[in-house]
Amino acid sequence: MEAIIFSVVAAIVFAMSGYLKSAKDEEFDVTKFATTVLVGALVGVVLYVKGAVITEEAVATQFAAYAGIVVIVENALKAVMRWFQNA
Repeated sequence: MEAIIFSVVAAIVFAMSGYLKSAKDEEFDVTKFATTVLVGALVGVVLYVKGAVITEEAVATQFAAYAGIVVIVENALKAVMRWFQNA
């Protein structure tokens, strides 16, 4: 269960950092934010099912790794969706 929580928190941090990066140029988009958090939850579920264990000594490392996985999965999903939209 911790893997799911960590992945969702990592996704929230990633989504907020993306918004803060572009805050002057665009308004907050709830759909984008929710999509990123959903991807984080899905990553967490997969990691939980696979038996990922969160250890106290490696919290920062695992948090960064989960955030990276969320970014990669979200970008891959966006690429596939764009490919189907343009096909």
